[in-house]
Amino acid sequence: MNAFSTFSAILKNENLIEIVIRKSYNSKGCEKFFLYDDTSLLGELKIDNSSVSTKYFTYQVINSYPLQLGHNYTIMDERNISIDLDCSYLLRLDKYIGRMYSNEEMGAIYTKQGTTFRIFSPLASSGLVIIKNKKKQTTIIPLVKDNQAGIFEGYLKGDLSSNTYTYLLKINNRINQVIDPYSKAVTLFSKESVIVNPKEVFVDLNEDKLQPFNDINDAIIYETSIRDITSDPNTDIVNKGKFLGLLEEGVKTKKNNPVGIDYLKSLGITHVQFQPVYDFQTTNDLHPEDTYNWGYDPENYGVVEGSFSVNPIDPLERIIEYKKVISKLHQNNIRVVMDVVFNHVFNMETSCFEKACPNYYFRFNSDGTKSDGSFCGNEFESRHLMARKYIVDNCKYWVKEYGIDGFRFDLMGLVDITTINEVYQECKKIKPDIIIYGEGWDMPTVMPQLQKASMNNASMLNNIGFFNDRFRDIVKGKTGHDELYVKGYLSGDINYLDGFKHVFSGSVLPIAHPPLFIKPGQSINYVECHDNNTIYDKLKVCCYNEDEQSILRRIKLINASVMLSCGVPFFHMGQEIGLTKFGDGNSYRSGDKINQFRYQALDERQDLYHFFIDLVTLRKEMKFLRLKTKEEIENTIEFTSENYGVLKIRYKNEQVIAPYKDVLIFINPTQMIFDTDLDDYYKILFNESGRISSNLYAQHLIVNPLSLIICVKE
Repeated sequence: MNAFSTFSAILKNENLIEIVIRKSYNSKGCEKFFLYDDTSLLGELKIDNSSVSTKYFTYQVINSYPLQLGHNYTIMDERNISIDLDCSYLLRLDKYIGRMYSNEEMGAIYTKQGTTFRIFSPLASSGLVIIKNKKKQTTIIPLVKDNQAGIFEGYLKGDLSSNTYTYLLKINNRINQVIDPYSKAVTLFSKESVIVNPKEVFVDLNEDKLQPFNDINDAIIYETSIRDITSDPNTDIVNKGKFLGLLEEGVKTKKNNPVGIDYLKSLGITHVQFQPVYDFQTTNDLHPEDTYNWGYDPENYGVVEGSFSVNPIDPLERIIEYKKVISKLHQNNIRVVMDVVFNHVFNMETSCFEKACPNYYFRFNSDGTKSDGSFCGNEFESRHLMARKYIVDNCKYWVKEYGIDGFRFDLMGLVDITTINEVYQECKKIKPDIIIYGEGWDMPTVMPQLQKASMNNASMLNNIGFFNDRFRDIVKGKTGHDELYVKGYLSGDINYLDGFKHVFSGSVLPIAHPPLFIKPGQSINYVECHDNNTIYDKLKVCCYNEDEQSILRRIKLINASVMLSCGVPFFHMGQEIGLTKFGDGNSYRSGDKINQFRYQALDERQDLYHFFIDLVTLRKEMKFLRLKTKEEIENTIEFTSENYGVLKIRYKNEQVIAPYKDVLIFINPTQMIFDTDLDDYYKILFNESGRISSNLYAQHLIVNPLSLIICVKE
């Protein structure tokens, strides 16, 4: 109730209305209330309970009249003063939710002859769309409602390319001005939606330049940010922090190492995962240097973020710039994964979803409070049919229009299983080699356990990958701020050796732990991502008594374990060379100085850089490192625990490891030298220095501290 209202009325459930009256309006309170449908009297309401506070009277009033969507109801007291009844609660009722659905295309559907407008707003009684041309001339057209589906539709003839539009919807007797949830472009600061002619933003996405990609186990994913990879002030990139900055080729460091997109190309990765590039709230499009944010604060899911554009005032320019980035990456055989955050919005109350359709798109507890498993104030209710359709439609749009090759779902455990599976199936029809993975954490939401797209339900999400936090914690140790001192197997605690066998096997075998997944491709193996401390910062805490060279040797060993393990290797920007965030474990708004890729570190640690490239090459060449089924892993890999906590991994299935007869990997996470005799001469393929190009054979192996050796029998 705002400062100027006399009283408020809210439908708390289908049979209960809560009325709050300000004492300054009526110091004695009210004795009677009447319910009106528009101007027709339905009848008197029975007061069931009342209470008094310093400033207000609160009444619990029984409603015995059937309320319908799209009607405007008012409450009147005995003085004939009326207030609009907020009926948003109706959109939480199963009897409405289950039947409100349309398979039609939503948003502004452009053709040169005219544009169709569709918006979902079942609670609204009427709607208009306000259209402005480039000369700011305004046209207002009424929308016609399909009462069964809750869709408002209108049509305006003529070529409306780049015209702006907003909806006016009458909901609970009030006019809501709403930008389109299905916006493809918006004006500066997201004030108005923009009609897009696809031909005006066409860019050849070079999808035909991509080499065949057959299985998620063949992926090598590298996470970065448009801003972070280009923002280092000590490089010659002109458009720092921008899409166009990532298009600048030929830029070099002082020691002639590649920068920006050339650096990504040099790594040999198959997929780059960009942190959010959709329109997010808390970075100023015109002055991004004044604010920094990773972008996990969604505003408009179908719109490209303006702060990455050199001309955010032009709503089409940012589209073209981002498509050029994707096109250039595709041209160099790098696929693009989009980081999507469908678990919450930045602000529920001000979002276009809540303005268009109050209460429908968000999840509530049984007591009427907002479910908040995201810890961001709200949860998107993916189980509602039109909300699910929105998520699926949005993903399909990015695949069709931008050539996106995969999706990473933030807090995927807050999205339901049906929705995630439908996203995969529908996007696969467009792009058969699509990959989808996400954070499968079991978040505290009102949604039942068996509906969550969490790791606990991996068996119901056969084609979906999950960030494997068990892998992370066993390999490097706990990652929470208060647990940085806790070591893992490769940071020095050899008690995790059996656990390492489990995660090395894709977490599909019952070694030390019950299986997490039914196949290795579900395991996104990682030890570092944008969240929490970098590997370097973690090791500086848990291995505080080790020198710098030992820390860097451990980073090599950890990166090798990610690349060699069964499942999908995932790396965060700078992990390959041990970048620091100076101990900042939550740098989502810490600025460029903390988050940028520092190319000086690349010059200083070229050995780590080339070691990583060698690892990528090795994984691509050796099919036995990309086993695709639990059965293959069981029949191929054999573990032996050697002295001092050293692990011997043998690949014994000759059909899988051909042309080799035997493959051995020795991993030594200790500070002691390990040596062993082999039954024959083996060729050394890989060690702490990377790929061995010469024909080096040995029957007696010496595995140096904090290192590994890969050898084969020919």
